[in-house]
Amino acid sequence: MTAQSTPRPTPELPRAGATGIDLQGLSKTYTSGRKPVTAFTDTELAADRGAFLSLLGPSGCGKSTILRILAGLETPTAGTALVDGMSPAELRASSRLGIAFQDSALLPWRTVRG
Repeated sequence: MTAQSTPRPTPELPRAGATGIDLQGLSKTYTSGRKPVTAFTDTELAADRGAFLSLLGPSGCGKSTILRILAGLETPTAGTALVDGMSPAELRASSRLGIAFQDSALLPWRTVRG
């Protein structure tokens, strides 16, 4: 029996059958001084494309960290995070990733009028 390789899909389009958000075994641990701090571990989530999704939980449980991983602003310690079958890096490379920050963090000294 011989193994057959399948061609890798182009990053411009979602992979066949892959839609929505898919988190598999996602974990994130930070280092605070010498002490590791676990934001979340072995997280699984699947949401269909176009579905309305809310991340709910107490402060510090990892909601924003998951969003930052999906946006490519953080890297997970373990696991995968995909949107439409593509990693955040693939989404960024194909210009399919946009970020709107909650606070004006980019140029806080600027105003619309100025």
